[in-house]
Amino acid sequence: MTLGPYNRHQSDRKKQAALAAAFPQGIRCQKCLEFGHWSYECKGKRKILVRPSRTQVLKKNLKAKEEAHCRQVLFINIL
Repeated sequence: MTLGPYNRHQSDRKKQAALAAAFPQGIRCQKCLEFGHWSYECKGKRKILVRPSRTQVLKKNLKAKEEAHCRQVLFINIL
């Protein structure tokens, strides 16, 4: 009996999950960001990562470009 593509995929995923469960040292918990356990096994508190939003990053880059352009125009006018 041959396995269909879906069943073969499921079989591969089960094998990978079993291997990962056997060797969790390289696995990082998505809740506490520590290595060595899965998030459903986590006993720690959730760590909050503060990151700028994409809009903030784009505005910052745009502002930096405008300031560089203004400095360049002022430098040319001085000469």
